[in-house]
Amino acid sequence: MAVVKFVNAGSPMNNIFDYVTRREATESKLISGVNCDGANSFKEFMATKKVYGKDNGIFFYHYAQSFSPSEKLTPEQAHEIALEFAEKAWAGHEVLVTTHCDADHIHSHFVINSVGFESGMKLRQSPSTLKHLRKLSDEICIAHGLSVLKPYEGGGKRMSSREYRARMKGESWKQKLANDIDKAMEY
Repeated sequence: MAVVKFVNAGSPMNNIFDYVTRREATESKLISGVNCDGANSFKEFMATKKVYGKDNGIFFYHYAQSFSPSEKLTPEQAHEIALEFAEKAWAGHEVLVTTHCDADHIHSHFVINSVGFESGMKLRQSPSTLKHLRKLSDEICIAHGLSVLKPYEGGGKRMSSREYRARMKGESWKQKLANDIDKAMEY
């Protein structure tokens, strides 16, 4: 089963390229590009931005697709799935695709140029983008005989990772307030 997640692009573009292509995490055969050359993708991304005069604002988007350690999957198979996913998910955009096998789970990184190489239009992301990407990933995984997670059917606002960690440590003021309210309701 694969999980797709958005990775916050809080660091400079060249740092992301260095991170996803580092030798200790991946092999050169697991570094590819969709609509670009994987080895020269940074230069190609920047050239596309300059051609269209859009070398400001958001430069790229970063996503990851992680596979469960229980899946019997080789790094090469995961990379093949990642390439298929990138071609379908970000048509018309340059995408650097790398597959890492340095953790207990195989995972792929996608660095997507925010400017389309054909149209010059900026890639638009919305709250429903991740839902669409997860559905596409599930379809590809099923076609490759892999398992998928049950669809998320949660409601309401989700808890932030910061709030979750605070609750696990017993330091959440929100949880303390909720407990106090519960006690007051009993009286």
